[in-house]
Amino acid sequence: MQGDNNMAPHDLVAPQPVESEVIIETRGLSRVYPGVTALDNVNYRVYRNKVNVLIGENGAGKSTMMKMLAGVETPSSGQIILDGEAVSLQSTHQAEKLGISIIFQELNLFPNMNVMDNIFMANEFFQKGRINEKYQYALAKSLLERLELDVDPYAPLGELGIGHQQLVEIAAPCRKTPAC
Repeated sequence: MQGDNNMAPHDLVAPQPVESEVIIETRGLSRVYPGVTALDNVNYRVYRNKVNVLIGENGAGKSTMMKMLAGVETPSSGQIILDGEAVSLQSTHQAEKLGISIIFQELNLFPNMNVMDNIFMANEFFQKGRINEKYQYALAKSLLERLELDVDPYAPLGELGIGHQQLVEIAAPCRKTPAC
């Protein structure tokens, strides 16, 4: 069976941009500490499949905003919109369930352990009361491939360069997020 090669150029329709391209948005986001306003009325959009950048001087509130988006801190006022719906992120666990995680500049890894163990730390897959190492290995291998990191999951993390270690840290929250 052959495809329909008789389509006229006007039959082809380019995909139209949709509003859902904005996956996270802040509206009027503020964070006030005693005596200090760390973030004041910030509106920001994060677009799907785009490089999103947040630039500012030291003390401008970049880290504070990221902590609010990841559920580490709560806003004093304003809204966080996820896929078009307002959310109230009260914990990192809640944010992770919604597909939001943050990788900090200071890595939270264990260099004396292997790559796979770092990916699944405190989130192991069990089968019959034991860690399902075969499943974890296959999933770790798949995650690393998606991140274009050609590393054996059993490789000692401490032997990797810092850039590769950062990718391992990115792989950890991806184990829960299919769209990662």
